[in-house]
Parts: sequence; structure tokens; C-alpha cells
Amino acid sequence: MGGIDRFGVRAVLAGLAALVLAAGCAGPKHAAGQEFPADLASTVDRIIRADIDAGLIPGASVAIIDPERGTFSRAYGLADANSGRQASVGDHYRVGSITKTFVATALLRLADAGRLSLDDRLSKYVDGIPNGDTITVRALLGMRAGVYDFSHDPEFVPQVDAAAPDHAWSTEDALRIIRTHPDKAQPPDTVTDYSNSGYLLLGMVLEKVTGRPIRDVIDDLAHDEGLPDTVYPADATLPAPESRGYAYEHDVRTDVTTRTPPSVWGGAGSLVSTVTDLAAYAPLLGEGSGLKPETQRARTTFTTGTVFSAGLEYGLGIMREGSWIGHTGAVLGYTAVVMYLPERKVSIAIASNQYTPLYGSLLSLNSDSLWYNLVAQLYPGTLPGTDKAPPPTPPLPAPTDLNAELREALDPSITAAAKRIRIADTDRDPDLITKLAQAYTKLAITVTVDKTNVVGHGMFATTSTTSPQGNAPMLIPFTPVDGAWLLDHDWSCAQLAAVRETSPACT
Repeated sequence: MGGIDRFGVRAVLAGLAALVLAAGCAGPKHAAGQEFPADLASTVDRIIRADIDAGLIPGASVAIIDPERGTFSRAYGLADANSGRQASVGDHYRVGSITKTFVATALLRLADAGRLSLDDRLSKYVDGIPNGDTITVRALLGMRAGVYDFSHDPEFVPQVDAAAPDHAWSTEDALRIIRTHPDKAQPPDTVTDYSNSGYLLLGMVLEKVTGRPIRDVIDDLAHDEGLPDTVYPADATLPAPESRGYAYEHDVRTDVTTRTPPSVWGGAGSLVSTVTDLAAYAPLLGEGSGLKPETQRARTTFTTGTVFSAGLEYGLGIMREGSWIGHTGAVLGYTAVVMYLPERKVSIAIASNQYTPLYGSLLSLNSDSLWYNLVAQLYPGTLPGTDKAPPPTPPLPAPTDLNAELREALDPSITAAAKRIRIADTDRDPDLITKLAQAYTKLAITVTVDKTNVVGHGMFATTSTTSPQGNAPMLIPFTPVDGAWLLDHDWSCAQLAAVRETSPACT
């Protein structure tokens, strides 16, 4: 929803098999002006509170700068679920792949200054990378270099598991994986495929060109842009005040705040920031401050992703979603998004403190989905699918009632026609729900509904699952159709695909 899950379909499949998350308020420090109208502020409050409650997210912070409507800055829930400390807009979060925008900005400015060319070959700066003699800096910036993504490698998986790994990850580990898998590289400039390896390598290029550590270069960039709370950390700690980060190990919420030192992601995802800093930074991405006009035009020339990046529109260190330009980010325990709407000069930044990568879409609510739901309400028509009035929202079922209906739906002995719950868009296969029930029975998964929430224009059931492989939380999305709640079609198909089953309704 509203972007691309960086772990994609692979995480959905891995997640299902493995079965086998009081508001504080302060004005933004970077923008003066009127406060948001009370009715719009209430809309934001309603959306964020419902999303984080449904999504098992302890806390989140939001900042909006809108020249027409005013500014909004507020935090929700808890920064520290163990101590009970309330979240604040000054809390520092890991912002993951938003780091890529800073690395790209620094390199593009160096190119404008003549210190490198976007057509330089990677081998000029980093040795031993498959296709390094033909990969350009430009291709790396635009996710078109074809470099094997180390974060997709099985050896990397323990680094994004809530359980602490046996091995402390290093940049050399990532380089070894890239160099020893030439068979998994693709020819450069043939497809757009999101890759953390590309920006790990670009961080090394940045160091080689400047002769300085990436931390110093990025910290100087943040300082020059007036972002005092944005830092490239030296170690696994966060500046105070910090938002603690959480992930689930089976059904246990685990504090993973210090699990992601910069050696894990490098230039692909190490940055720490606040939502007020990110909202102030957003116009730089959309308008190209500090770049030559032709460089900004190159930066905002987008290509469309394929395969695991399907739906992604990527420029040079920047994403486009509908009319918005910016980037999302996700690392263990944290997600974040910063987006800019050029036609109205609106900035939105959101950060939240629960992310369990290995559960993928089983826990699908995050900062990106929060942003999507906000935009759908506040700026309809600026994202695909938000230009039409939503269907009426059916009454919200009590968890006990939905639990009984869901147990019935997942019982393969009951015919599809007799089930009270149906799946949306199944004209091509009315028995899709029976196949889903058979899949859950095959894995001996039992689902219990704990709570229900209206989220955006849909409903989420927050559930607990049990199976021989262990217990885990799971979010089940429903969509309103003709006055009733139907199981979400895409979610249902992903669940079926997880056990290698197919349906005509899913093709």
C-alpha cells in the first residue's frame, strides 16, 4: 500500500512459512506559519491512531508543511514501550533508505562541481564488482546497475531477524557476497530493480572521491541544509531523545534499537533523523536545491521497476508515487517516509518504531501505509486510486463476531457458498476461499482475532496465529464491497502463493 515493500513478495512467503505493533504536540522548528485547521488535525489524529493500533506499532511521529493550510507536527503513542515514555516529535528514528537520497544528493553536487562524472565506471572507484567496467555511477543512482542485492542473500537474513545474529555484519561481508555471485548480477541498464548493494557501493564511491568518511560527508550535507537532528551515526546508538525500535520474534515484541550499526547498511540505509528535519528536507528533493537545473531534470527522470520492484518509479536516488516525490525507508525496528508534492509545495514526513522484515506483509502497516492513508484523505487525486469517492464503510464487527466468521471461512469442510466471509474479486474462481482454507489447514495455522480497526478506507483485523512452527501476530486486511467486509484479494492470493498453490483469480 502506498509504495513498495523493500522485502517484496519474498518476505510474504517467508513470513507465512515462518508461522510455521497519548499524543505529544510541538510546532516544527523549521517552518513558521499558521497551525493546521482543527478539522484536518483531527483527521490526521484519527488516521494515525487507528493505523498504529491496528499495526502493533508502539509509536509514530508526523510532520506536515503545507503553505496553504499551515503546519502540523505531532507524535503518537510510545517512544519506549518498556518504560512507557511518550513519543515526541523530537525523537530520533532510523530512517533506512532515505539515506540513499542524501548519498545521491552529495554525489550529484560533486558531479556538478566536476569532481566526478555520472558516466564514470564503477571500477574506477571499487574493484572486483561483476560488470564493474560497464556499470556507471548514473546506473547505480537509478537502480539500473544490475548488481546482486546482498540483502536478498540467505547469509544476510539473520541481520534482519528479531533474534540477535551470531555474526556482526560488516561492509566486507556485503562486498564478498556481491563479488562471489556474478551469476546473480544482471547486465547494467537493462532493468530497474531496487538494490541496496548499489548504494552501499555509491557510499564507497563518495568516500573515494572526497577522501573522507561517508559519515563526515553526510553530516556536513545535513548541517549545510539546516538539519541539526540528522546524523550518520558512528555506532549502533541513537542520539537522545531516541525512539526505541521494535520487531517481533514469534509473538514477542523485542527491542532491536541497537541492532543496526552503520556497518550493516552503509550508504544504503544508516541515517538517523527526526520528522521535523525530514519535512524541512523534502523540498530539496522536489526542487533540486543546490543542483544545476539539468542535473535536477536528470534526477527526476524516472524509470519503472520490474520483477520484485514492480510498480516502483525511480529516478536518481528518488522515488515517484503519483504526484509525489521522495523516498521511503525501512530497517529492523523502524520505518520512515519523506514525500514532497511539487504542485502545492507540501512536505510530509512520518516515522514509526516497529518493523519486522521477515514477517513482510503479515505486519503490513508501516510509515508508508500511514502516509498513503493520510494523502488519500488530505490530498485526494494525487495518488492512483484516490480520485474517486470511497465506498461506504460497513459497520465495524466486534472481534468475537469476526473471529467466528473467520474460523468458519478457514474451515475447508464448509463450502464457499456457505461461508459468511468472502474474498473480493473472485469471479474467476469462487473457490479461492476454499483453497485458502486448505492452505491454512495444511500448515495447521489457527487464527484468533484480537481487535478490529477501520484503517484508511478498509478494515484490518489484528490477529494472533498459532501453528506447529510457533506463534506470531498477523494483520488481515478487508475491503468494503456492497455494504460488506470482504477479505482483500491481493492478500489472499499472496497467502495462497506462500504454499505454492495457484488460482485463476490470482493471475
